[in-house]
Amino acid sequence: MESTYQQSKPQQLLSWVREQKYKLAGATFVASMVGSFILVGRNPYLTGKQKIVQARVYAQGLTLAVIVSLAALDMSDRRKPSIAPRKEPIKQSGPEN
Repeated sequence: MESTYQQSKPQQLLSWVREQKYKLAGATFVASMVGSFILVGRNPYLTGKQKIVQARVYAQGLTLAVIVSLAALDMSDRRKPSIAPRKEPIKQSGPEN
């Protein structure tokens, strides 16, 4: 794998996301819970309990979108062939006659 200094900014960001994906999902839920509660808190027609439930629904939706995108990133990484050199020599089969 390339050194962090040799990678471009988007490659560095993707590497960081791959390493920190679980922390990213948790932080997304917390941040979206706070942000959605601020957004829902402006509605004067909802009670306090309704605001909490509505904020949780928004936060869960955003967190689900992040988790699905992280799963897609993980699946794309698994489909890429590994470039690591083989440790065993490749056996070639020749004509047996």
